[in-house]
Amino acid sequence: PKVAVLGCADSRVPIEIVFDQGLGDIFAIRVAGNLNKATVSASIDYAVHHLDVKLVVVLGHEGCGAVKAAQLPDEQIAQEPPNLREMLHSIKADLKPSMAQLNAMRDPRARDREAVAINTLAQVRSILSDEGIRAKVDAGELLVVGAFYEITSGIVDFLDISLSEADLERAMQCTESDSTEDG
Repeated sequence: PKVAVLGCADSRVPIEIVFDQGLGDIFAIRVAGNLNKATVSASIDYAVHHLDVKLVVVLGHEGCGAVKAAQLPDEQIAQEPPNLREMLHSIKADLKPSMAQLNAMRDPRARDREAVAINTLAQVRSILSDEGIRAKVDAGELLVVGAFYEITSGIVDFLDISLSEADLERAMQCTESDSTEDG
């Protein structure tokens, strides 16, 4: 595969189908809230350093239950099992700087989308903080991007994290070459 996708474990977000790819075309990593922690990071390292993928996509999605749950009061999160509690606290920490902005949004759907986008871009930044990943990005050998999948329409929007036009073009070439190679 030329592309690795860190997506959510939600069954409504089947990565290969979302991107119209066959089995083996995408290195798919799925975990609730598309959270980049140790084992996920190891999977991304494997894809980048051993499979030589050229594009890493962090795919958030509409109605993400993990991101919604991370916005619950701490008292409610404290009632969850330890591993789930830790995951929710990690997402909540990434959302915290934007909570005033999120809470000011009146439209719950828009608020949920914005929270997912914030979480997705936080995971992109987490991936980019890895020295080996950063070296490949700086050398122009790898692109790491965030995206939002709208379940209701099937549309994937790529999120802006200050990508240049050349970076966006490279991302499109990676996904197009995968589609055309399949015939």
